[in-house]
Amino acid sequence: MTGLSTDLDFQLSGLERWLLGLLSVPEAPEPPDGSPDSIQVFRAGRKYYLWSVLMWAAAITAVGFVFLSASIPLLAAIGRGSGWVEPLAGAALVALWSVFAGVAGVTFLSRRLNYGLRWYIVTDRSLRIRSGIFQINELTMTYSNIQEIRVTSGPLQQALGIADVEVQAAGGGGDRQHQSGHTGRFSGVSNANEIRDLIVDRLRHYRDSGLGEAAPSQAHGEGGELAAAREALEQARALRAAVTRSLQGS
Repeated sequence: MTGLSTDLDFQLSGLERWLLGLLSVPEAPEPPDGSPDSIQVFRAGRKYYLWSVLMWAAAITAVGFVFLSASIPLLAAIGRGSGWVEPLAGAALVALWSVFAGVAGVTFLSRRLNYGLRWYIVTDRSLRIRSGIFQINELTMTYSNIQEIRVTSGPLQQALGIADVEVQAAGGGGDRQHQSGHTGRFSGVSNANEIRDLIVDRLRHYRDSGLGEAAPSQAHGEGGELAAAREALEQARALRAAVTRSLQGS
């Protein structure tokens, strides 16, 4: 299979490449089954990244207030300056905010990488969705299992100009461990209608051309004809033997 190029609008830093190597996370997944010329890669919209960062900022601000509340007794102990309590409280304060800085940095990096390494791949035979950094979720669907394709968008998504493309598959078309049921989701894309139309068009072409079905049908047909010919031959031999016995007896 042909390798996939990374997003030109998203460049990994040296630290990020080191982290991906440490976690054994490849920058790009393998393309799903299909013609190399038919591979199309889609990305979550930039507004999806903006929304993700805003959610991170809100969460880390809430955590910051918790750390600030925990810092007040330590600051009071430092202000009193009584013997060994002051250096101990100062060390605890530094450790507390060091933990906060570490949490903020790791969670922000996770948000950024989860956006940049989110892959939506469509070929002429199947599609693949990959997301996640610390736990990689990868779902592959073949067109033989797809039942429904729809575009969904909530009020906030509409305000940001993004939407989700949901692909519903029959049993056996998804990974139950990583997805809810058998639904693949192109989350936060800015060209949802384009993606939906492409999948619908390729699904129609796949079914009209009978890809993946001709060979089994043909093999079944040939096997049935061969069995019928053998049965007819056996019947002819039995009839000839009966006629021969009848002539010899007369």
